Amino acid sequence: MKSTPHMCYRTTPEFPSLAAAVTAGPGRAMEVQVMKEPNTASPTAVPPSLQEVFDRVSAKRDLSDTRKRDLRSSVAIYGEIVDTPLREIPLDLAAMRKTLEGVVPLQAKMSRKRWTNLRSDLAAAISESDLLPILKTADLKLSDDWEELFKATKDKRITNGLSRFGRWASSKGLRPSDIDNAALERFFRELETQTLVRHLGFQRRNVPRLWNRLVAAFPALKLSFVEIPAKQISWHRISWNDLPKTFRDETEDYLAWCAVPDPLDEEARARALAPQTLRLRRHYIHLAATAACEAGMKASRLTSLRKLVEPDVFRSILRHQWQKNGGKTSAHLIALATDLVALAKEWIKVPEAQLAELKKVRSKLGSLPHGLTAKNRALLRRLEDPRALGRLANLPDQIWRRAKRNSPPSPYWFVDLQTALAIDILLHVPLRIEDLGALKFDQHIHWPRGKENEALIVIRQAKAPDGDPLEFELPVYLSDRLYAFRNEIAVEAIGRRPEVLFVSADGSPRALSTLRVAIQRAVLRRVGIWITPHQFRHLAGRIHLDANPGHYEPLRQILGHATLRTTTRFYAGPNTRQAGRAHAELIKKLREPPLKPRGRGNDFTERSL
Repeated sequence: MKSTPHMCYRTTPEFPSLAAAVTAGPGRAMEVQVMKEPNTASPTAVPPSLQEVFDRVSAKRDLSDTRKRDLRSSVAIYGEIVDTPLREIPLDLAAMRKTLEGVVPLQAKMSRKRWTNLRSDLAAAISESDLLPILKTADLKLSDDWEELFKATKDKRITNGLSRFGRWASSKGLRPSDIDNAALERFFRELETQTLVRHLGFQRRNVPRLWNRLVAAFPALKLSFVEIPAKQISWHRISWNDLPKTFRDETEDYLAWCAVPDPLDEEARARALAPQTLRLRRHYIHLAATAACEAGMKASRLTSLRKLVEPDVFRSILRHQWQKNGGKTSAHLIALATDLVALAKEWIKVPEAQLAELKKVRSKLGSLPHGLTAKNRALLRRLEDPRALGRLANLPDQIWRRAKRNSPPSPYWFVDLQTALAIDILLHVPLRIEDLGALKFDQHIHWPRGKENEALIVIRQAKAPDGDPLEFELPVYLSDRLYAFRNEIAVEAIGRRPEVLFVSADGSPRALSTLRVAIQRAVLRRVGIWITPHQFRHLAGRIHLDANPGHYEPLRQILGHATLRTTTRFYAGPNTRQAGRAHAELIKKLREPPLKPRGRGNDFTERSL
C-alpha cells in the first residue's frame, strides 16, 4: 500500500552546492570554496502507523475507559479487515477509505449500525491521536446567510446534500456569494485528506450539481454556477474513428455477412452467428487493432482486415496481449486468436500455407484446463456454508417483503421488487443474463392454468437461437408475484401493464448492465458474497449434483447445454468430490468391523484380538 508522507513529516529542503566562480568586478574574480556535503543522508520521513494511533489513544488521560475501548476496538477491527498487523498499516486516509468502501457489513460480520459506528470511531481515534488533522463538520453551525438560504429552499434533497458543504463554508467564513470552483476544490481537498467520508467520487459530482440547482432556484441572489466534473473514463483502446475508413467499412461488411441476412445467397455463411457472438467478434477485431497499434504499427496501415492476419502482425498481437496478461495464457487470449484464425479462413480466405502458420502460432498458446475457473470454485466453496446458502435462498423473499412495506414512498421500491424477482428466477431457472433480461409476458411467461397456479417460462436461448426452446415451471408463490407485478405493481408505477418483465420508471426495458449490477449489489449487501448472474448457473450445477450424483443429463437440460460433453467438462469436478465422500464412508466402515456377539465358551470379541 503506497502512502504519501503528511506535511508534518516533510524532510528539510536541500540546496544545490555553489559550483561556479562569482564575479566580483571587472577583471577580478574570486573563487568561492564549495562546501562538501556531509556523507550522512537526511533521515527519510516514515509515516505513522495505526499502531501509533492505538498506542496514543491508550495513553489518553482525558478519555473515559468506555470511549478508549470503543476507539481502540475500531482500530483493531480495521486491522482484522485488512488482515495486517497494525504496525504495518500506514496512516493513509485515502487507502483506508478505499478499503472501507470495498467491504460490506456482512463480510465484516457486523450489523449495519456497527459498521457505521466503526467508520466514525476510526476517524475519532485518528483525531484523538493528533497524528493527522481530521475535519469534523457535524458539530459546526450554519452561518446566518447559509441558514436563511436553506430555509428558503423547499427541496430537501438540496439541503440534505449540501448540509456538510454549508457547515464547512460557514466555518471558513465563506458566504453563499463567495462560492466558486476554487471554494469547491478546497472543500473536496480537505474531505480527501482529512476525512473518511463515504463515496467521495460521487460527492465530487453531486455537490456541484445540487449547488447549481440551488443557484437556478434563486436567480435574484446572483450566485455563481460551478463546473460539474466529468466522469473519469479511461479508454484502453484506440478510438474506432482513428482507424481507416476502409478498415471500419470492411468490419461492418464482415459482421453483416456473419449474421446471414440471406441464407440462399451463394456466398452466405453456413450458419448465422448469434447477436452476442457478433458483439464478441466486433470486440476482438477492435482489440486486435488496438494491440497491433500498441505493438508499433501505425493506425493508418490498418487499411483492411487482412492486415490483422498477416503472420508477423498476428504474432505481435498475441504477444502484446500475452505480456499484458502477465505472461499467462487466458481464455480471452485464446478466444482472440481463435476468432482471428476464423476470420482468416472464412472471410479473408488466406492461402493454406498462411492458415497453417496462423494455426501453429495459435497452438503455442496451449489450452486451458477443463472445468470451472479458480474464481468460480472459490465461490462455490464459500456457498458450502449452510448459513450463506440459506441467506441467499431466502434473499428474494426478504427483498420482496421489505420493498412491499416501503412502497410507494421509497423511490427504489420498484427496482427492488424487480431485483427480488430476478434473483428468485435465477435460483429456480439458471438463465443467462441475456435471456433473463429479455423475458416478456405472454411470449416467454405464461399462466396456462390461470392465476394462482404454476407459471411457465418458455424461452429460446440467445446463444442457441436454432435450438429447442427451454421450458421451466415456476412455483406457485413466484408465479403469483409475477402476476401481481404485471397487473398491479407495474400499473401503479408506470401507469400500464408492461410487455417486458424488467422495466425502468418510464416503462422502457432496463439495460442488462443495470439489472446485473442490481443483482450483484443486493447479494453482496445482504449475503456478503459477490456473485454474478452467470455464476447462479454454476451454483445450480453444484446443488443438483450434490443431491443427484452422476445425473448429468437432467443438469444438461436445466442449463440448456447443447451437448452432454459441455456439462461434464465443467461440472464433473464437484461430482468427483461427492464420489470421494462416498468412498471415504466405505473406508470408514471397513475400519470399524462390527462386534461379534458373546456366546458360551467365547469370552472375547473380534476387536479384542
